[in-house]
Amino acid sequence: MAQIALPGIEFMVILQILIIFVSATALLLIDLFIPTAQKRITALLALAATIAALVAGPFSQAGTTMANAIAFGPSTLIINSIILFATAISILFASDAMHKQGIERGETYVLMLLATGGMLLLAQGSSLVTLFMGLELLSIALYVLTAIAYPRIASEEAGLKYLIIGAFGAGFLVFGIALTFGATGSLVLSEIAARIPSSGIERGFFFTGIGLMLVGFGYKVSLVPFHMWTPDVYQGAPTPITAFMSVGSKVAGFIAIIALVQMLGPEAQVIAPVLMALAVLTMLVGSVVAINQTSLKRMLAYSSISHAGFVLLGVLGSTQASGLRAPIFYLAAYTLTNLAAFGVIMSLEGSDERDLTLADLRGLWSRNPLLTAIMGLALLSLAGVPPTVGFLGKFLVVSAVWQAGYGWLALVAALASAFAAFFYVRTLLTMFSGTSDEPRATTSTSSALALLIVAVGIIAVGLMPWSISALALAGS
Repeated sequence: MAQIALPGIEFMVILQILIIFVSATALLLIDLFIPTAQKRITALLALAATIAALVAGPFSQAGTTMANAIAFGPSTLIINSIILFATAISILFASDAMHKQGIERGETYVLMLLATGGMLLLAQGSSLVTLFMGLELLSIALYVLTAIAYPRIASEEAGLKYLIIGAFGAGFLVFGIALTFGATGSLVLSEIAARIPSSGIERGFFFTGIGLMLVGFGYKVSLVPFHMWTPDVYQGAPTPITAFMSVGSKVAGFIAIIALVQMLGPEAQVIAPVLMALAVLTMLVGSVVAINQTSLKRMLAYSSISHAGFVLLGVLGSTQASGLRAPIFYLAAYTLTNLAAFGVIMSLEGSDERDLTLADLRGLWSRNPLLTAIMGLALLSLAGVPPTVGFLGKFLVVSAVWQAGYGWLALVAALASAFAAFFYVRTLLTMFSGTSDEPRATTSTSSALALLIVAVGIIAVGLMPWSISALALAGS
Protein backbone atom coordinates (compact mmCIF):
# COMPACT_ATOMS: atom_id res chain seq x y z
CA MET A 1 0.00 0.00 0.00
CA ALA A 2 1.36 3.40 -1.02
CA GLN A 3 2.05 5.75 1.83
CA ILE A 4 0.28 9.07 2.01
CA ALA A 5 2.74 11.90 1.35
CA LEU A 6 2.08 14.77 3.71
CA PRO A 7 2.70 18.22 2.20
CA GLY A 8 5.56 20.28 3.56
CA ILE A 9 4.80 23.27 5.73
CA GLU A 10 6.66 26.58 5.56
CA PHE A 11 5.72 28.11 8.88
CA MET A 12 7.01 31.58 7.95
CA VAL A 13 4.49 31.70 5.09
CA ILE A 14 1.61 31.19 7.52
CA LEU A 15 3.16 33.12 10.41
CA GLN A 16 0.26 35.55 10.87
CA ILE A 17 -2.34 32.79 10.64
CA LEU A 18 -0.41 30.70 13.18
CA ILE A 19 -0.22 33.56 15.67
CA ILE A 20 -3.97 34.16 15.49
CA PHE A 21 -5.02 30.50 15.80
CA VAL A 22 -2.51 29.65 18.53
CA SER A 23 -3.55 32.76 20.45
CA ALA A 24 -7.25 31.93 20.10
CA THR A 25 -6.68 28.41 21.40
CA ALA A 26 -4.59 29.61 24.34
CA LEU A 27 -7.03 32.42 25.14
CA LEU A 28 -9.94 29.98 25.22
CA LEU A 29 -8.21 28.16 28.08
CA ILE A 30 -6.92 31.27 29.84
CA ASP A 31 -10.37 32.84 29.85
CA LEU A 32 -11.64 30.01 32.08
CA PHE A 33 -9.57 31.45 34.94
CA ILE A 34 -10.53 35.11 34.40
CA PRO A 35 -13.40 36.29 36.65
CA THR A 36 -16.63 37.35 34.95
CA ALA A 37 -16.24 40.94 36.10
CA GLN A 38 -12.74 41.21 34.59
CA LYS A 39 -13.27 40.03 31.03
CA ARG A 40 -11.50 43.14 29.78
CA ILE A 41 -8.32 41.18 30.53
CA THR A 42 -9.39 38.73 27.84
CA ALA A 43 -9.98 41.66 25.50
CA LEU A 44 -6.50 43.03 26.16
CA LEU A 45 -4.92 39.63 25.52
CA ALA A 46 -6.86 39.29 22.25
CA LEU A 47 -5.75 42.79 21.28
CA ALA A 48 -2.14 41.90 22.05
CA ALA A 49 -2.39 38.78 19.85
CA THR A 50 -3.83 40.82 16.99
CA ILE A 51 -1.09 43.44 17.24
CA ALA A 52 1.54 40.67 17.38
CA ALA A 53 0.17 39.18 14.16
CA LEU A 54 0.12 42.63 12.57
CA VAL A 55 3.75 43.28 13.53
CA ALA A 56 4.76 39.82 12.27
CA GLY A 57 3.56 40.63 8.76
CA PRO A 58 6.84 42.05 7.39
CA PHE A 59 8.73 39.08 8.84
CA SER A 60 6.59 36.55 6.98
CA GLN A 61 8.10 34.73 4.03
CA ALA A 62 6.73 35.17 0.51
CA GLY A 63 5.86 31.93 -1.22
CA THR A 64 3.43 29.00 -1.06
CA THR A 65 3.02 26.10 1.34
CA MET A 66 0.82 23.10 2.09
CA ALA A 67 0.85 21.83 -1.51
CA ASN A 68 0.21 25.33 -2.90
CA ALA A 69 -2.96 25.68 -0.84
CA ILE A 70 -1.77 28.83 0.98
CA ALA A 71 0.29 31.68 -0.45
CA PHE A 72 1.82 34.89 0.87
CA GLY A 73 3.07 37.89 -1.07
CA PRO A 74 3.26 41.72 -1.05
CA SER A 75 -0.45 42.24 -1.77
CA THR A 76 -1.36 39.64 0.85
CA LEU A 77 0.62 41.59 3.43
CA ILE A 78 -1.53 44.67 2.78
CA ILE A 79 -4.78 42.71 2.89
CA ASN A 80 -3.81 40.92 6.10
CA SER A 81 -2.84 44.25 7.63
CA ILE A 82 -6.27 45.72 6.82
CA ILE A 83 -8.00 42.70 8.37
CA LEU A 84 -5.87 42.73 11.53
CA PHE A 85 -6.24 46.50 11.91
CA ALA A 86 -10.03 46.14 11.69
CA THR A 87 -9.95 43.38 14.31
CA ALA A 88 -7.83 45.44 16.72
CA ILE A 89 -10.15 48.45 16.47
CA SER A 90 -13.22 46.23 16.82
CA ILE A 91 -11.80 44.66 19.99
CA LEU A 92 -11.26 48.12 21.47
CA PHE A 93 -14.86 49.03 20.65
CA ALA A 94 -16.25 45.73 21.97
CA SER A 95 -14.41 45.93 25.29
CA ASP A 96 -16.24 49.18 25.99
CA ALA A 97 -19.67 48.80 24.41
CA MET A 98 -20.40 45.21 25.46
CA HIS A 99 -19.23 45.89 29.01
CA LYS A 100 -21.50 48.94 29.19
CA GLN A 101 -24.49 46.93 27.99
CA GLY A 102 -23.82 44.00 30.33
CA ILE A 103 -23.31 41.45 27.56
CA GLU A 104 -19.52 41.09 27.74
CA ARG A 105 -18.31 37.49 27.60
CA GLY A 106 -14.76 36.22 27.28
CA GLU A 107 -15.63 33.95 24.39
CA THR A 108 -16.52 37.05 22.35
CA TYR A 109 -12.85 37.85 21.88
CA VAL A 110 -11.90 34.23 21.20
CA LEU A 111 -14.54 34.08 18.47
CA MET A 112 -13.30 37.37 17.02
CA LEU A 113 -9.81 35.88 16.77
CA LEU A 114 -11.17 32.72 15.13
CA ALA A 115 -13.16 34.81 12.64
CA THR A 116 -10.00 36.79 11.93
CA GLY A 117 -8.16 33.53 11.28
CA GLY A 118 -10.85 32.62 8.76
CA MET A 119 -10.42 35.99 7.07
CA LEU A 120 -6.66 35.47 6.83
CA LEU A 121 -7.21 32.03 5.31
CA LEU A 122 -9.46 33.61 2.68
CA ALA A 123 -6.85 36.28 1.99
CA GLN A 124 -3.98 33.77 1.67
CA GLY A 125 -5.93 30.91 0.15
CA SER A 126 -4.68 29.70 -3.24
CA SER A 127 -6.84 26.58 -3.31
CA LEU A 128 -10.61 26.25 -3.52
CA VAL A 129 -10.57 24.04 -0.41
CA THR A 130 -8.67 26.69 1.56
CA LEU A 131 -11.12 29.38 0.45
CA PHE A 132 -14.03 27.23 1.58
CA MET A 133 -12.41 26.49 4.95
CA GLY A 134 -11.68 30.17 5.52
CA LEU A 135 -15.22 31.21 4.60
CA GLU A 136 -16.84 28.62 6.85
CA LEU A 137 -14.58 29.34 9.83
CA LEU A 138 -15.33 33.04 9.45
CA SER A 139 -19.06 32.43 9.02
CA ILE A 140 -19.54 30.04 11.95
CA ALA A 141 -17.74 32.41 14.31
CA LEU A 142 -19.87 35.33 13.09
CA TYR A 143 -23.12 33.35 13.50
CA VAL A 144 -22.33 32.92 17.19
CA LEU A 145 -21.08 36.49 17.62
CA THR A 146 -24.26 37.86 16.07
CA ALA A 147 -26.40 35.99 18.61
CA ILE A 148 -24.04 36.48 21.56
CA ALA A 149 -26.19 39.15 23.24
CA TYR A 150 -28.40 36.43 24.72
CA PRO A 151 -31.19 36.74 25.91
CA ARG A 152 -31.91 39.73 23.64
CA ILE A 153 -34.50 38.65 21.07
CA ALA A 154 -33.15 40.92 18.33
CA SER A 155 -29.69 39.38 18.61
CA GLU A 156 -31.02 35.81 18.63
CA GLU A 157 -33.20 36.52 15.60
CA ALA A 158 -30.31 38.09 13.70
CA GLY A 159 -28.06 35.11 14.46
CA LEU A 160 -30.68 32.65 13.20
CA LYS A 161 -31.28 34.62 10.00
CA TYR A 162 -27.56 34.86 9.36
CA LEU A 163 -27.15 31.11 9.93
CA ILE A 164 -29.91 30.17 7.50
CA ILE A 165 -28.78 32.53 4.75
CA GLY A 166 -25.15 31.54 5.33
CA ALA A 167 -26.05 27.88 4.86
CA PHE A 168 -27.50 28.69 1.44
CA GLY A 169 -24.34 30.56 0.50
CA ALA A 170 -22.14 27.67 1.62
CA GLY A 171 -24.24 25.23 -0.40
CA PHE A 172 -23.78 27.24 -3.58
CA LEU A 173 -20.05 27.52 -2.92
CA VAL A 174 -19.53 23.78 -2.34
CA PHE A 175 -21.54 22.86 -5.44
CA GLY A 176 -19.50 25.33 -7.47
CA ILE A 177 -16.23 23.92 -6.16
CA ALA A 178 -17.37 20.39 -7.05
CA LEU A 179 -18.25 21.38 -10.63
CA THR A 180 -15.00 23.28 -11.07
CA PHE A 181 -12.98 20.32 -9.80
CA GLY A 182 -14.88 17.96 -12.05
CA ALA A 183 -14.21 20.15 -15.09
CA THR A 184 -10.52 20.80 -14.46
CA GLY A 185 -9.32 17.97 -12.18
CA SER A 186 -7.66 20.39 -9.76
CA LEU A 187 -8.48 22.52 -6.73
CA VAL A 188 -5.37 24.75 -6.80
CA LEU A 189 -6.04 28.12 -8.41
CA SER A 190 -2.76 28.28 -10.35
CA GLU A 191 -3.28 24.78 -11.77
CA ILE A 192 -6.87 25.57 -12.76
CA ALA A 193 -5.66 28.75 -14.49
CA ALA A 194 -3.09 26.70 -16.45
CA ARG A 195 -5.76 24.23 -17.59
CA ILE A 196 -8.39 26.74 -18.67
CA PRO A 197 -6.92 27.24 -22.18
CA SER A 198 -7.05 23.47 -22.73
CA SER A 199 -9.84 22.21 -24.94
CA GLY A 200 -10.07 19.16 -22.69
CA ILE A 201 -12.06 20.85 -19.92
CA GLU A 202 -15.84 20.86 -19.88
CA ARG A 203 -16.47 24.60 -20.23
CA GLY A 204 -20.16 24.38 -19.41
CA PHE A 205 -19.53 22.71 -16.07
CA PHE A 206 -16.55 24.97 -15.41
CA PHE A 207 -18.33 28.29 -15.86
CA THR A 208 -21.40 27.01 -14.04
CA GLY A 209 -19.11 26.20 -11.12
CA ILE A 210 -17.56 29.68 -11.27
CA GLY A 211 -21.03 31.22 -11.27
CA LEU A 212 -22.13 29.21 -8.24
CA MET A 213 -18.98 30.18 -6.35
CA LEU A 214 -19.66 33.83 -7.12
CA VAL A 215 -23.14 33.38 -5.66
CA GLY A 216 -21.64 31.86 -2.51
CA PHE A 217 -19.19 34.73 -2.05
CA GLY A 218 -21.88 37.21 -3.13
CA TYR A 219 -23.88 36.29 -0.03
CA LYS A 220 -20.86 37.00 2.16
CA VAL A 221 -20.13 40.46 0.72
CA SER A 222 -23.81 41.49 0.34
CA LEU A 223 -24.09 41.79 -3.42
CA VAL A 224 -27.61 42.34 -4.74
CA PRO A 225 -29.70 40.13 -4.96
CA PHE A 226 -27.90 38.19 -2.20
CA HIS A 227 -28.12 41.06 0.28
CA MET A 228 -31.44 40.26 2.03
CA TRP A 229 -29.85 39.28 5.34
CA THR A 230 -27.67 42.37 5.72
CA PRO A 231 -30.05 45.03 7.19
CA ASP A 232 -31.66 42.65 9.69
CA VAL A 233 -28.38 41.15 10.87
CA TYR A 234 -26.62 44.51 11.13
CA GLN A 235 -29.53 45.90 13.15
CA GLY A 236 -29.94 42.93 15.48
CA ALA A 237 -26.30 42.11 16.23
CA PRO A 238 -24.40 43.94 19.00
CA THR A 239 -22.96 47.07 17.37
CA PRO A 240 -19.27 46.12 17.89
CA ILE A 241 -19.96 42.84 16.11
CA THR A 242 -21.79 44.68 13.34
CA ALA A 243 -18.76 46.92 12.86
CA PHE A 244 -16.44 43.90 12.83
CA MET A 245 -18.43 41.88 10.30
CA SER A 246 -19.15 44.89 8.08
CA VAL A 247 -15.47 45.45 7.35
CA GLY A 248 -13.50 42.25 8.00
CA SER A 249 -15.78 39.78 6.22
CA LYS A 250 -16.22 42.14 3.26
CA VAL A 251 -12.45 42.54 2.82
CA ALA A 252 -11.85 38.79 2.98
CA GLY A 253 -14.83 37.93 0.77
CA PHE A 254 -13.82 40.33 -1.98
CA ILE A 255 -10.24 39.10 -1.95
CA ALA A 256 -11.62 35.61 -2.64
CA ILE A 257 -13.70 37.00 -5.52
CA ILE A 258 -10.63 38.77 -6.90
CA ALA A 259 -8.69 35.49 -6.72
CA LEU A 260 -11.39 33.74 -8.77
CA VAL A 261 -11.50 36.51 -11.37
CA GLN A 262 -7.71 36.63 -11.71
CA MET A 263 -7.62 32.84 -12.03
CA LEU A 264 -9.76 33.14 -15.15
CA GLY A 265 -7.27 35.45 -16.89
CA PRO A 266 -8.56 36.45 -20.35
CA GLU A 267 -11.58 34.19 -19.82
CA ALA A 268 -12.82 36.66 -17.18
CA GLN A 269 -14.54 38.43 -20.08
CA VAL A 270 -17.05 35.57 -20.13
CA ILE A 271 -18.39 36.53 -16.70
CA ALA A 272 -17.75 40.28 -17.07
CA PRO A 273 -21.40 41.02 -18.04
CA VAL A 274 -22.57 39.22 -14.89
CA LEU A 275 -20.16 41.21 -12.72
CA MET A 276 -21.31 44.44 -14.37
CA ALA A 277 -24.98 43.66 -13.70
CA LEU A 278 -24.24 42.76 -10.08
CA ALA A 279 -22.22 45.96 -9.60
CA VAL A 280 -24.93 48.21 -11.06
CA LEU A 281 -27.75 46.56 -9.08
CA THR A 282 -25.74 46.62 -5.85
CA MET A 283 -24.75 50.28 -6.13
CA LEU A 284 -28.22 51.52 -7.06
CA VAL A 285 -30.30 49.34 -4.71
CA GLY A 286 -28.05 50.09 -1.73
CA SER A 287 -28.04 53.85 -2.38
CA VAL A 288 -31.75 54.24 -3.15
CA VAL A 289 -33.16 52.04 -0.37
CA ALA A 290 -30.91 53.69 2.23
CA ILE A 291 -32.78 56.96 1.68
CA ASN A 292 -35.91 55.62 3.43
CA GLN A 293 -34.09 54.27 6.48
CA THR A 294 -34.43 55.94 9.87
CA SER A 295 -32.45 53.34 11.86
CA LEU A 296 -28.78 54.30 11.77
CA LYS A 297 -27.59 50.70 11.64
CA ARG A 298 -29.97 49.82 8.80
CA MET A 299 -28.90 52.93 6.93
CA LEU A 300 -25.25 51.92 7.25
CA ALA A 301 -26.21 48.37 6.22
CA TYR A 302 -27.63 49.60 2.91
CA SER A 303 -24.66 51.94 2.62
CA SER A 304 -22.35 48.93 2.93
CA ILE A 305 -24.35 47.18 0.20
CA SER A 306 -23.83 50.17 -2.08
CA HIS A 307 -20.10 50.22 -1.32
CA ALA A 308 -19.89 46.51 -2.18
CA GLY A 309 -20.97 47.51 -5.67
CA PHE A 310 -18.14 50.04 -5.86
CA VAL A 311 -15.60 47.41 -4.78
CA LEU A 312 -16.94 45.13 -7.50
CA LEU A 313 -16.21 47.90 -10.00
CA GLY A 314 -12.63 47.79 -8.75
CA VAL A 315 -12.61 44.03 -9.32
CA LEU A 316 -13.72 44.59 -12.92
CA GLY A 317 -10.93 47.12 -13.35
CA SER A 318 -8.40 44.75 -11.81
CA THR A 319 -8.83 42.35 -14.72
CA GLN A 320 -6.93 44.90 -16.81
CA ALA A 321 -3.41 46.32 -16.40
CA SER A 322 -4.39 48.46 -13.41
CA GLY A 323 -3.73 45.58 -11.02
CA LEU A 324 -5.26 45.37 -7.55
CA ARG A 325 -4.66 48.93 -6.41
CA ALA A 326 -8.28 50.08 -6.88
CA PRO A 327 -10.14 47.34 -4.94
CA ILE A 328 -7.47 47.05 -2.22
CA PHE A 329 -7.36 50.78 -1.62
CA TYR A 330 -11.16 51.02 -1.63
CA LEU A 331 -11.41 48.23 0.94
CA ALA A 332 -8.87 50.02 3.14
CA ALA A 333 -10.80 53.29 2.83
CA TYR A 334 -14.10 51.57 3.57
CA THR A 335 -12.61 49.86 6.63
CA LEU A 336 -11.43 53.12 8.18
CA THR A 337 -14.65 54.95 7.42
CA ASN A 338 -17.14 52.31 8.50
CA LEU A 339 -15.30 51.68 11.78
CA ALA A 340 -15.50 55.41 12.53
CA ALA A 341 -19.26 55.55 11.83
CA PHE A 342 -20.11 52.48 13.92
CA GLY A 343 -17.75 53.63 16.66
CA VAL A 344 -19.76 56.83 17.10
CA ILE A 345 -23.01 54.86 17.21
CA MET A 346 -21.53 52.61 19.93
CA SER A 347 -20.53 55.64 21.96
CA LEU A 348 -24.08 57.01 21.78
CA GLU A 349 -25.81 53.76 22.69
CA GLY A 350 -27.01 53.34 26.25
CA SER A 351 -27.09 50.24 28.38
CA ASP A 352 -30.32 49.03 26.76
CA GLU A 353 -30.84 47.41 23.36
CA ARG A 354 -32.69 50.36 21.83
CA ASP A 355 -31.81 50.86 18.20
CA LEU A 356 -30.62 54.41 17.50
CA THR A 357 -32.49 56.37 14.86
CA LEU A 358 -31.75 59.48 12.88
CA ALA A 359 -33.68 61.53 15.43
CA ASP A 360 -31.21 60.49 18.15
CA LEU A 361 -28.50 62.46 16.36
CA ARG A 362 -30.40 65.73 16.59
CA GLY A 363 -28.40 68.32 18.46
CA LEU A 364 -25.39 66.01 18.86
CA TRP A 365 -23.05 68.95 18.29
CA SER A 366 -24.09 70.51 21.60
CA ARG A 367 -23.71 67.21 23.48
CA ASN A 368 -20.35 66.05 22.15
CA PRO A 369 -18.49 68.09 19.50
CA LEU A 370 -15.76 65.42 19.13
CA LEU A 371 -18.21 62.62 18.27
CA THR A 372 -20.00 64.98 15.90
CA ALA A 373 -16.75 65.82 14.12
CA ILE A 374 -15.76 62.15 13.75
CA MET A 375 -19.20 61.11 12.52
CA GLY A 376 -19.24 64.02 10.09
CA LEU A 377 -15.81 62.99 8.81
CA ALA A 378 -17.03 59.40 8.34
CA LEU A 379 -20.15 60.54 6.47
CA LEU A 380 -18.11 62.78 4.16
CA SER A 381 -15.72 59.92 3.46
CA LEU A 382 -18.58 57.51 2.73
CA ALA A 383 -19.97 60.11 0.33
CA GLY A 384 -16.58 60.45 -1.37
CA VAL A 385 -15.89 64.08 -0.52
CA PRO A 386 -12.23 65.26 -0.74
CA PRO A 387 -9.80 65.29 0.98
CA THR A 388 -11.01 62.15 2.76
CA VAL A 389 -9.80 58.64 2.01
CA GLY A 390 -13.25 57.78 0.62
CA PHE A 391 -12.75 60.26 -2.21
CA LEU A 392 -9.47 58.67 -3.25
CA GLY A 393 -11.05 55.22 -3.07
CA LYS A 394 -13.89 56.18 -5.40
CA PHE A 395 -11.52 58.04 -7.70
CA LEU A 396 -9.33 54.94 -8.10
CA VAL A 397 -12.29 52.65 -8.72
CA VAL A 398 -13.91 54.93 -11.31
CA SER A 399 -10.53 55.46 -13.01
CA ALA A 400 -9.95 51.70 -13.17
CA VAL A 401 -13.26 50.90 -14.86
CA TRP A 402 -12.85 53.87 -17.20
CA GLN A 403 -9.40 52.67 -18.28
CA ALA A 404 -10.81 49.17 -18.68
CA GLY A 405 -13.23 50.52 -21.29
CA TYR A 406 -16.38 50.55 -19.15
CA GLY A 407 -17.13 54.27 -19.30
CA TRP A 408 -20.86 53.78 -18.77
CA LEU A 409 -20.17 52.05 -15.45
CA ALA A 410 -18.35 55.17 -14.28
CA LEU A 411 -21.50 57.18 -15.03
CA VAL A 412 -23.65 54.73 -13.07
CA ALA A 413 -21.20 55.01 -10.17
CA ALA A 414 -21.56 58.80 -10.26
CA LEU A 415 -25.37 58.45 -10.22
CA ALA A 416 -25.27 56.04 -7.26
CA SER A 417 -22.95 58.42 -5.41
CA ALA A 418 -25.42 61.25 -5.95
CA PHE A 419 -28.25 59.18 -4.43
CA ALA A 420 -26.04 58.19 -1.50
CA ALA A 421 -24.95 61.78 -0.89
CA PHE A 422 -28.55 62.65 -0.01
CA PHE A 423 -28.79 60.49 3.10
CA TYR A 424 -25.20 61.16 4.14
CA VAL A 425 -25.76 64.92 4.01
CA ARG A 426 -29.17 64.56 5.70
CA THR A 427 -27.53 62.71 8.59
CA LEU A 428 -24.76 65.30 8.77
CA LEU A 429 -27.21 68.21 8.93
CA THR A 430 -29.29 66.47 11.60
CA MET A 431 -26.33 66.46 13.99
CA PHE A 432 -26.03 70.24 13.72
CA SER A 433 -29.76 71.06 13.80
CA GLY A 434 -32.14 71.47 16.72
CA THR A 435 -31.53 70.81 20.36
CA SER A 436 -31.63 67.71 22.52
CA ASP A 437 -32.67 67.01 26.10
CA GLU A 438 -30.37 63.98 26.20
CA PRO A 439 -27.42 64.16 28.63
CA ARG A 440 -23.96 64.88 27.32
CA ALA A 441 -22.58 61.89 25.40
CA THR A 442 -19.43 60.44 26.91
CA THR A 443 -16.79 58.14 25.46
CA SER A 444 -14.54 55.68 27.30
CA THR A 445 -10.77 55.74 26.91
CA SER A 446 -10.59 52.64 24.70
CA SER A 447 -13.36 53.83 22.35
CA ALA A 448 -11.92 57.35 22.20
CA LEU A 449 -8.50 55.93 21.28
CA ALA A 450 -10.00 53.75 18.54
CA LEU A 451 -12.08 56.63 17.17
CA LEU A 452 -9.09 58.97 17.05
CA ILE A 453 -6.99 56.33 15.24
CA VAL A 454 -9.56 55.80 12.49
CA ALA A 455 -10.35 59.52 12.21
CA VAL A 456 -6.67 60.36 11.74
CA GLY A 457 -6.45 57.54 9.20
CA ILE A 458 -9.36 58.94 7.17
CA ILE A 459 -7.64 62.31 6.86
CA ALA A 460 -3.99 61.19 6.77
CA VAL A 461 -4.43 58.67 3.95
CA GLY A 462 -6.72 61.11 2.16
CA LEU A 463 -4.03 63.78 2.22
CA MET A 464 -1.21 61.44 1.17
CA PRO A 465 -1.90 60.45 -2.43
CA TRP A 466 1.61 58.97 -2.72
CA SER A 467 0.38 56.06 -0.56
CA ILE A 468 -1.61 55.00 -3.61
CA SER A 469 1.62 54.40 -5.50
CA ALA A 470 2.82 52.05 -2.77
CA LEU A 471 -0.42 50.08 -2.92
CA ALA A 472 -0.27 49.99 -6.69
CA LEU A 473 3.24 48.55 -6.66
CA ALA A 474 2.31 46.01 -4.00
CA GLY A 475 -0.96 44.96 -5.53
CA SER A 476 0.03 44.66 -9.17
